[in-house]
Amino acid sequence: MSTPTIAATVKAGGAAGNSTALVGTPDTVARALLDYHDLGVTTFLIRGHDPLDDAIDYGREVIPAVRAEIARREAAALAVIA
Repeated sequence: MSTPTIAATVKAGGAAGNSTALVGTPDTVARALLDYHDLGVTTFLIRGHDPLDDAIDYGREVIPAVRAEIARREAAALAVIA
């Protein structure tokens, strides 16, 4: 199934097969990014929207939430080791 966002990225940049459109609340999108992080992804490219002035405010809500949760998880893992 293709969304308008995916269709636009394929048309504009030939990104067939390597694009994902995350939708939902800032919390839902942050959890989805954390799911990717759990699979080993360490770098995210957010494109196709204005990440600092969008319905979901990536710069003020999503990115800080993802960073905070990753830091929390890393601190918890270090505490278990120590």
